[in-house]
Amino acid sequence: MIPTACTNYPAARERHGDRAERCASYLFQADPPADGAVRALAGLPRSEAHALLDRALDLGRDAVPEAPPELREFLRGLETPPLWVDWSQVDLGGYTFLRCRLGFVVLACLSLPLFYSLPAGNKPLALSGRLVHRAAPRLKETVRFVLATCRKGGLRREGEGWKLTARVRLMHAQVRRLLLESGRWETERWGAPINQFHLAATNLLFSQAVLVGLRRLGYRFVAEETEALMHLWRYSGTLMGIGPELLCATEGEGRRLLELIFAIEGPPDEDSRALVGGVMEAALAYVRHGSVEVAYGISRALIGRERAAALGYPESAWHLLVPTFRPFATGIELCRQWNVPGVRALASVCGTQMLRHLMSDRGLPGPMGEFALPDQLTGTTAGMTREAGR
Repeated sequence: MIPTACTNYPAARERHGDRAERCASYLFQADPPADGAVRALAGLPRSEAHALLDRALDLGRDAVPEAPPELREFLRGLETPPLWVDWSQVDLGGYTFLRCRLGFVVLACLSLPLFYSLPAGNKPLALSGRLVHRAAPRLKETVRFVLATCRKGGLRREGEGWKLTARVRLMHAQVRRLLLESGRWETERWGAPINQFHLAATNLLFSQAVLVGLRRLGYRFVAEETEALMHLWRYSGTLMGIGPELLCATEGEGRRLLELIFAIEGPPDEDSRALVGGVMEAALAYVRHGSVEVAYGISRALIGRERAAALGYPESAWHLLVPTFRPFATGIELCRQWNVPGVRALASVCGTQMLRHLMSDRGLPGPMGEFALPDQLTGTTAGMTREAGR
């Protein structure tokens, strides 16, 4: 069974054969360990559940012997890294991203719009109201998550990235539970909410697609760096509960899987355009002047003319701004590779400083999210909004 929103599946099946069928099967697979933990926590008083979760994530499952067995089992699966994890590679992957001051531009103008363009993948965000109604705080959460993931030691058991990944995974499970209980989720149309297929897409848009976007801005990477960045997000995906078959070890593997995912999904819909509009407005709010067409223009240059047209981007010449970035980024990269004094030290902190600034009161507007488990859904899909207005 294929979700009806994936209108491109027949063409993908004809082109990719069994690979398309196997990949599409993940549209109906969720995350049983996280789902079980959330169901168990839902049976406790809210304050008790939150205090128990905070203690468990800070101190480990042995510190909460009274915790439901489902939560302890969930934590057990996170606390022992796979044998293939190489911490030096994880740290190099984080450094590779954090030395790129324009990394946020790629996240906001390429990675997020590409994911929101998936009509089945964007429905949990549309229905939860977690972006259209709170775009800037949601973007801040993304910045905090990426920074915590990429900082040295961030994905070790005691690191903030590890703890935030566990929280995000449980947030996904809670949203999944609320959507299924709401009666508004259409499984035959969209698949399982926040399923393995779309989790894998998100992971690749933060790894393989980020490398593509940064190169378009003029950054340069050696093979060791691209392998390390993929290694970092492969382990992050493991912590996020993504199945082994969907975790890519190389940039080539990531490119092939991401192409297959986009080949299966349908074209962008009204929710895609609303969600992208929210993130463009939030990104522009950081600059605090100018036209939203600037953000759309940069995004157009990064995601390509065809995808931008499908998302309803306004026509403008602002996409020509991106080529002006390249000489500066490439010049800094060459100085770094040639060991020009001070450049390596500058590169090691510039991206981190940018992300910290975005999280501050002077950066993106609005409060910083606390990654708490939501209690209710506050959004609607564009289709539901139209029906309500009739």
